Amino acid sequence: MATYQRNETYYHWITFRDRSNVLYDPGTVTITITNPCGVEEVTTAAMVNDSAGVYYYPYNIPVDGVYGEWDVKVTAADVGESSVFKDKFYILPWDAIEQVRELSGITSKKSVSDDAIARIIWESYKEILDLVYKLHKNQSFLCNPDTGDWINGTNKIFEIKNPPIADYNGDGDVTNDDITLLWKDADGDCHDGKVTVNESECGKVTLTQSDDTALPSDLKSARVTYWTEWWAFDLKLLKKATCYLASYECALRFTELGRTTQADLSPSVIKFNAQRKGLLAKYKKVLRLIKKPVVGAAMIPRGK
Repeated sequence: MATYQRNETYYHWITFRDRSNVLYDPGTVTITITNPCGVEEVTTAAMVNDSAGVYYYPYNIPVDGVYGEWDVKVTAADVGESSVFKDKFYILPWDAIEQVRELSGITSKKSVSDDAIARIIWESYKEILDLVYKLHKNQSFLCNPDTGDWINGTNKIFEIKNPPIADYNGDGDVTNDDITLLWKDADGDCHDGKVTVNESECGKVTLTQSDDTALPSDLKSARVTYWTEWWAFDLKLLKKATCYLASYECALRFTELGRTTQADLSPSVIKFNAQRKGLLAKYKKVLRLIKKPVVGAAMIPRGK
């Protein structure tokens, strides 16, 4: 497993040996790469035979590659049998591994690998997104902002009530994965609609049936579900909070004696372990600056 950013190249290498430990070439060697949304970006592509028994595949990560954990599956086939080898890699919004190592005091990769830290960073990032975004569930929407048209059997453009639409799934782009449509036809049957985000900042969207036709004028109801950024949201502070939370989680893992190496037993690291509550306190302090403030059971109004 490894960590990458968008627009980089991921190389997957694999070596094959027979039962006598001699390098050999299977009949076919293919690779499938699946993104976090379950979409196969590479499907059973032939891997490059670099030398006897050694294969690789270069995958150019797109500029809009989905953030998160990607699955890799290599299939080696010979006559009458095949073997499958699975792996993973991460695409992160930014490179925070070294910063988390510095904050947590985990300088030795023997204690916690880069892959393990990458997973913790991603989990921390997703946890914070749940805290800083506000959910608008089954909400009605507004007319076409350009023409004033409503649901009339031909109009497809509408506007949500509480823009901007947030990148809730954390993949770096606001798309139909961040907002859903549910509509009920004249007979009362529910259907999933299709949403295209035209302008996330002002909330302009295209809402249609799943086959791209306009919503029928005789429908009973139509509702959208989406998340919005709180007015105090700041990407830099989000990254800072993520690093603090991930460092705290790493520090907890680091205290497992079975993972501790001699290289880790330095005074500075011991100090970090003793003060790991300080990491949690710093995380909470930054989080308070960007999360949804709550007074009693009510949200503080925007701009107040």
